[in-house]
Amino acid sequence: VERKLINELINKHCVVIFSKSHCIYCRKVKKLFDENNINFTTIELDKREDGSNMQDVLHEITGSRTVPRVFINSECIGGASDTEKLYQENKLFEKIKLCSSRL
Repeated sequence: VERKLINELINKHCVVIFSKSHCIYCRKVKKLFDENNINFTTIELDKREDGSNMQDVLHEITGSRTVPRVFINSECIGGASDTEKLYQENKLFEKIKLCSSRL
């Protein structure tokens, strides 16, 4: 059930952040997207009854249980440092543009 939901979310939305409300790295990523006027969908795993199960499935899909898990154009780009690196290398917007062209 969680795998189907995750796949639906990452296929429906250009940018999806799987997060926890208390996570400083998650806040950092959300702030980066906010400051650059990038729309994103956030799934706060600690606010969901199925959050732990979703995190297990994210581990199966991405190889990591850590948050944030950021997906752009249905692809996991990694966590906070990975997202920041793409931004600094001017590659983040390229990935988002690819996504918006398919919608």
